[in-house]
Amino acid sequence: MANGKIFLSGFELEEAEKAIVGNIINNYKHKIDERAEYEYIKLRLKKSRRGKAFLHEVKGSLKKDNKILNSKSTDYNLFAATAEVMENLMNEMIHKMRTRRQK
Repeated sequence: MANGKIFLSGFELEEAEKAIVGNIINNYKHKIDERAEYEYIKLRLKKSRRGKAFLHEVKGSLKKDNKILNSKSTDYNLFAATAEVMENLMNEMIHKMRTRRQK
């Protein structure tokens, strides 16, 4: 099954953070690949400083069958925000596939 690409923007991170984010994204990519074909997944990271910490806003979109599914998460924990967006995109895609089959 040939599947789409993943596009990242705004993920200027330290090497350790990059490795963890990469693992999270790849784990979800494999789960999504097993369930369906899609054109692409786009993830965009915006960081804003809140005192001494950074608030991470991750926006994601998944294009499948000319439909774009979107998800967004804001969290001080970059990894939690990234995982939440990927999880939401996967669940939304599965839900759309189920509801389409029931028609």
